[in-house]
Amino acid sequence: MDGIEARDTVEIWLVDADDSNLDVPGVLADAASVVADLRCEGKTVLLHCVHAQSRTPTVAAAYGALVTGDAPADVLARVVAVLPSACPRASLVAGLDAALDRLRSETGQRVGHD
Repeated sequence: MDGIEARDTVEIWLVDADDSNLDVPGVLADAASVVADLRCEGKTVLLHCVHAQSRTPTVAAAYGALVTGDAPADVLARVVAVLPSACPRASLVAGLDAALDRLRSETGQRVGHD
């Protein structure tokens, strides 16, 4: 990306096709953790995929649930409300709760709630 040093980028691969990711919850948990860590360092984080329709809103919801403690479905609804073309793939959305459960177990903190 123009104007951004390679050392200031992180790539996380999340395939936007059903049954193409071996561990959707793990990838979403990793992505949310990376975003949270970078934000704690005071960095601006730009999330993007090809069209910001499926992967971007799903990762944004994972991060939002991590930092707010809100249920992933509630956060996803707020993200979708501001991204009118968003249509998160059901197979990715299905991994959100498990991603937050994984983050809870790794951090020992309550992340998200019902």
